[in-house]
Amino acid sequence: MAPPHRRTHDGELTKEATSRPVPSTPRTLAPVRRLLEEGVGRAYPGGVLAVLYQGELVIRWAVGLASHTPSRRRATATTVYDLASLTKVVVTTPLILQAVASGRLRLDDPLTVHLPEARQPGLTVRHLLTHTSGLPAWVPFYLEATGYDAIVGRAASTPAAPPPGTKVVYSDLGFILLGEVASRVLGAPLQILARDRIFRPLKMTRTRYLPPRAWRPRIAPTEDGTAIEQGMAGPAGRRHTWRQELIWGEVHDSTAHAMGGVSGHAGVFGTADDLVAYAAMWLAEGRGPRGEVLPRDLVREATRGQEPGALRGLGWALTGPQGWWGDALSPHAYGHTGFTGTALALDPELGLAIVFLTNAIHLGRDRTEILTLRPQIAAAVRRTLR
Repeated sequence: MAPPHRRTHDGELTKEATSRPVPSTPRTLAPVRRLLEEGVGRAYPGGVLAVLYQGELVIRWAVGLASHTPSRRRATATTVYDLASLTKVVVTTPLILQAVASGRLRLDDPLTVHLPEARQPGLTVRHLLTHTSGLPAWVPFYLEATGYDAIVGRAASTPAAPPPGTKVVYSDLGFILLGEVASRVLGAPLQILARDRIFRPLKMTRTRYLPPRAWRPRIAPTEDGTAIEQGMAGPAGRRHTWRQELIWGEVHDSTAHAMGGVSGHAGVFGTADDLVAYAAMWLAEGRGPRGEVLPRDLVREATRGQEPGALRGLGWALTGPQGWWGDALSPHAYGHTGFTGTALALDPELGLAIVFLTNAIHLGRDRTEILTLRPQIAAAVRRTLR
């Protein structure tokens, strides 16, 4: 973990990777800033980019708007975003690794050891973490079921095809099940485990499930209604009561919403500063400001290629076709994205973490521009740090 006080690229004093926005842009960082600003109104309404490099916070920028509606509000470095699928690697993956470290489960345990109701023979915890479970990417369980237990039960009874361990298929279902495994094995609800075992030890004070209403002015809203998921559900969703209002301060993902806002695959809200603190722990091979959060050997295991194809680590995407940063970082980089427009990448070889938070989905249109822009931003960051 970086020392508690550092200076940013332009000399501004920071504390635990938090500071006021950098008031000027050094010439070497100008291309990064230009790319970031070019995306405003095209790829996202606004966003926050934070870059940690060899223990120093070299970029902490907010651009554009946090919301267009119900009023225009500027994004700030402390804007809270729906992290969407970053939940998988910020909460569920480290909780499972902590359970392994404590001896309460093993990576190659059959799922049925911890979820006896599961109906997927041969499926292991490792399969779920590497998205090689054979479970489908997404199923709209909320069309027929409501509540955390009901949806976990539906996921546990969903057939796996192809057989586990044969193909990488990114799956929300797998992390719904892993969240429940973590809860049972560690003996508390997922939101309590996240708070006590991850957020508090890392001083992530603005990250949590179920943000209170008092946080709402600081939260970037997402979609106006749920048009995207309505389209994905197709004819089966015609009789469902969809959310029609602006989704603001509650989880965007309809499955996580139906589960009460808490799931292993989505539901966490947070800030760029907090994700910098989280990334610093991984770059420090599991050590946080208050001691060990994860054992070094499990950090290394989680960030190495697993079979088949070595496309995934444990929870993490690795450098290759699934890495949002393209070829900008070293072969040892790993990271993840979230559907709302969030992204995180870490490169232990370079001592680098890139946190890029947006609410791209708030634009209410196709978000393909962000898919092109993100790797360009990562490449620009890398060039400035050579």
